[in-house]
Amino acid sequence: MAQLKTKRSCKLLCQTNSPSCKLSCSHLFQPLLSIILVSSIASSAVAETETGVLTITDANWTVTMDGEWMIKFVAPWCPACAQLKEQWERFSSLAAAMGVSVGEVDVTEQPGLSGRFLVTTLPTIFHVKEGSVRRYVSVREAEEFHTYVSNRRWEEVEPLPSWKSPTSPLMSCMAGLFRLSLWIRWTHGYLTGDLGMSVWGSYLSFAMATLVTGLLMGLVLVLVADCLCPSRQKRKEERAGVCVSMAEKRQASEADEGEGSNKEEPETLRQRRGQAKRTS
Repeated sequence: MAQLKTKRSCKLLCQTNSPSCKLSCSHLFQPLLSIILVSSIASSAVAETETGVLTITDANWTVTMDGEWMIKFVAPWCPACAQLKEQWERFSSLAAAMGVSVGEVDVTEQPGLSGRFLVTTLPTIFHVKEGSVRRYVSVREAEEFHTYVSNRRWEEVEPLPSWKSPTSPLMSCMAGLFRLSLWIRWTHGYLTGDLGMSVWGSYLSFAMATLVTGLLMGLVLVLVADCLCPSRQKRKEERAGVCVSMAEKRQASEADEGEGSNKEEPETLRQRRGQAKRTS
C-alpha cells in the first residue's frame, strides 16, 4: 500500500510538472538503473570466467599462433554446434590445468577467419601448436579433447601444408574474398531494404560494378604485360633497328679501311720503282 501511495503521489506531482517531481523521480530511478547495469556486467563477467572460452576475431586471431590452442568454428544456426557447446565448455575447464587455451569463432560474425582457415563444414575444430595447425577429426567430447592434448595424439596427425597455413599469402587472399562476400551481402540488404530498390535492380548494380571492375583490371594487366613482354611487332622493329645500326657500323669501318689502303698504295709504288732502278 505504501508503494502504491508513493507511485500515485509521484504521478500526481508529474502531472503538475513540479521540479520536485523531477528530482524525486530521478532519485528513485537512478539507483535502480545503476543496479541493473552493474548486475548485467557482473553476470557477463562471471559467465566469461566460468566458461573460459575465448572469442577469436579478425583483430586478435594472431595470438593463436603462439602457444597451444584448441579452436572451434561454429554458427548460431548449426544444431551440431549447439550440441557441442556443453562439451566444449567442460573441456575449457580441463584445459586450463594443462596450459592450453580454448577459443571459439562465430563464422557469421568472422567470415574472414573461416576463409583463412578454409572452413567448409560446421562445427570444425583445429589444434594449433606454435603456429602448426592440425584439424581435429576424432570424437567431440570433453574427455576425448583432453586425451588428444594430454597424450599428444596431435603428433599423429599431419599438419596443414605451408600454403594452406592461416598465415600464408594464399589464405590471406581467401580471407579477403570471404570478407568481400559478406560486404556484398550487406550491400544487397542495404539496397533492397533501406533504399527500397528491387532485387533485380540490386543484381543489375552488382553486374555493372563487376563489369567495370573487370575492364579496369584487364586494362591494367594488358599494360603490365606489354611492358614486361613486348609484342612480336615491337620486337621485330627493335631487331631491325639493331641490324641497321650494325650495317651502318660495318659500312663505316669498310670505308675507313679503303681510305687507309689508298694512302698506303703510292708508297708501295715508290718502293717498287726504286727497286727497279737499282736492278737496272
